[in-house]
Amino acid sequence: MRAFIRRRRTQKEKTSGFRLSCFVVVLLLSIVPWQPVRAAADGALAAERGVSAFRAGDYQTALQSFLAALAAGLDTPGLRYDLGATYYRLQRYPEAEREFQALAPDPQWAPLAHYNLGLTAQRLGRPQRAMEYFGEAHRTTTDPNLRTLAATAFERLGGAPPSPETSAVVSLAGGYDSNVTLSPDAATVGVSHQGDQFVEALATASHRLAGNSARGWVAHGGLILRKYGDLSQFDVTGSRAGLSYETDSSRVQTGVGAYFDTAYIGRDRLEQVASVDVQARRRLDGGGELRGRYRFGRIAGGGGFEYLDGWQQRLSADAGLALASALLRVGYQLELNHRRDLQQGSEFFSASPTRHLLFATVALRNVAGWQTDARGEYRVSRYGDPNLIDGGTLGILEVTRKDQRYGFALRANRRLTPLWRAFIDYSYYRNQSNLDTYDYSRHQLLAGIEVALEK
Repeated sequence: MRAFIRRRRTQKEKTSGFRLSCFVVVLLLSIVPWQPVRAAADGALAAERGVSAFRAGDYQTALQSFLAALAAGLDTPGLRYDLGATYYRLQRYPEAEREFQALAPDPQWAPLAHYNLGLTAQRLGRPQRAMEYFGEAHRTTTDPNLRTLAATAFERLGGAPPSPETSAVVSLAGGYDSNVTLSPDAATVGVSHQGDQFVEALATASHRLAGNSARGWVAHGGLILRKYGDLSQFDVTGSRAGLSYETDSSRVQTGVGAYFDTAYIGRDRLEQVASVDVQARRRLDGGGELRGRYRFGRIAGGGGFEYLDGWQQRLSADAGLALASALLRVGYQLELNHRRDLQQGSEFFSASPTRHLLFATVALRNVAGWQTDARGEYRVSRYGDPNLIDGGTLGILEVTRKDQRYGFALRANRRLTPLWRAFIDYSYYRNQSNLDTYDYSRHQLLAGIEVALEK
């Protein structure tokens, strides 16, 4: 059956969505060998006639032959699957659903059955149920091709694919940063120029230590390295290690975790953060979702950065809405800081802002073969205590720092192989402060490749 299915892949349907669904059904039919085990000879012959008719695109005749094989006593999982696929091609979705549901209790057939139940639920106008089926197929299959198909189908409905037992992402990229120092000009921080080229390497991984995809303990790790061509004193190194307990009941996902992060600027440790992170996500009908997150971090600044000592809290909420082939998300984040702040003689500088952030994102799954994401945001920061600044002949000036920052970011990635992707990132941010020292704008362009591994 592999040969006739491959030939069927060249046929055109009326819409791209219909082409995808039909192609997957036929493709998966091709990987299921026909096994008329100990069936009556006339049942086996009827089944063979059904295969030939399906190969020729005569689905009505194929259905009659498969039903004749069933009536002759040939009742196997393969025949039931072929009946489901044929009903699907005939757009008789309730009958297709019935056949695939009959296969679902069989562990050998369950992942394939759940995937096709997801396709059928889509055609019956039940997107939330379709996501549940795709998620189940993704969690239970050992076939990497089927797992990729299930994840892609899940994403097309506006959801995030279920988490595998083990996953890792490794990327290598190069780019340009127009303002490495985040200052209004190079002279402010005593360097010859602000912009510089860089290379960046990133690796993240997670592994389920105990439990299953519905409920279990997950270990996390990550590392990022950014090396500038000239301004090596601003090289960035960051690491993360953590442990979380996560649940997934199809409609509701939760996670509670503890993490330890370390960041270096050049060769100097900027800070270490021990944090607790709590998050929840609820899927809605129609592919939408609601998300909430709270994070509390205890921060220890490195040598020369002791003014960062203290704590930080972040509370955020957002809502996602599926619109045709796009997912729109809008949200708000509140950030509270209580730091040691910086005292230098008679001068004082607050490092404890309260921040309000509004953001919106849109994800487009297919723009000329690229998956694209765009984000826009606006942030207001007000620092807790007024800065005390030596104004020379004017004496000590007392000014409460207030900042406004806005910006946008674009990301596009394209799958090169089932594992490898190419990506391009661009971002622009502009910070305006009532203290000119903190004004800056920044452009960043980054392009590279990444590999995503799952098990």
